[in-house]
Amino acid sequence: MFYQILRLTSLLLCKALFRLNVKGIGNIPEAGGAIIAANHSSYLDPVVLAAASPRRISWIVRKDVYDVWWLKPMFVLTGMIRENGSVGKATALLEKGEVVGVFPEGTRSADGKLGAGRRGIAVMALKTGVPVIPCGISGAFEAYPRGVIMPRPFPVKVAICSAVTVGKDGAPDNGRTDTALAAIMAAIKGAMGD
Repeated sequence: MFYQILRLTSLLLCKALFRLNVKGIGNIPEAGGAIIAANHSSYLDPVVLAAASPRRISWIVRKDVYDVWWLKPMFVLTGMIRENGSVGKATALLEKGEVVGVFPEGTRSADGKLGAGRRGIAVMALKTGVPVIPCGISGAFEAYPRGVIMPRPFPVKVAICSAVTVGKDGAPDNGRTDTALAAIMAAIKGAMGD
């Protein structure tokens, strides 16, 4: 209930302040486990994706952000996943048919461009076999980049693309993991329109 109230509030604010435009919402499966994977350049990114998604997203949150005293209660109430030990927790949620959100870069981009991805997303996708839904967010960097205290009005667009499937492998080796990661990052880059 708390999550849904926050989502509705976020949707209204994103429409009003950032003229949020979402394309490809039908690419998020109606049921079953899925990973939402997106570029990350702003604190607005999880907000606009959660607002856009018809399904609840449990985001993996960096531990230094998750542990901020005034944010932690909200993360707990909304079912976010603390980064430390996150692969195991996220895998369990995916196997129960839930949606997990991941920013494979692990941190916000300093220049708005897509950075290198980390292996955790590929490991989760391979262990569970769930689809990875690549998303490209544009405008969030201009609206709320690093070092800015308050966001400013700027149009934000979200492109949700067709799923990437990497197969299922309960114990993926480095080669298989790297191949899966490369496919996921290429799909995110494509979703960004680069």
